[in-house]
Amino acid sequence: FWDASAPGKPVENIELLLNFLYEKGIRTGVISNLSYSGETLKNRINALLPNNHFEFIIASSEYMFKKPHKRIFELALRKANLESKDVWFCGDNVIADVEGASLSGIKPIWFKGALREEKYTPMVDYIEINDWIELKKLLEE
Repeated sequence: FWDASAPGKPVENIELLLNFLYEKGIRTGVISNLSYSGETLKNRINALLPNNHFEFIIASSEYMFKKPHKRIFELALRKANLESKDVWFCGDNVIADVEGASLSGIKPIWFKGALREEKYTPMVDYIEINDWIELKKLLEE
């Protein structure tokens, strides 16, 4: 149903970024506020980005909490066995992704290259990018 009702395609330069992260040994995972199951999300991501190396894919539909609640971010931190100070979280939603990550002690990256328009400005420190190439350049520095 999901594929028929809302066909997906990778955002420009995401494959380039994911390959760069993998080559540099930078670990990746996904947290999504999706109503579909984690398995459905995993299948979609694997179909669209077959060379991804995500360690885990979390769909909040399978847990009691969703972004911006810190518990969903804490779950990801536990799965990765990392401390929040060592993690960056990229997302396109100001409240769920940017403020949620920040409230969890994670460095938020606001990806504004998605299709949605946002009128709200985050009330936390964050890095703003419009293209995944910008994040790659930041990491190269």
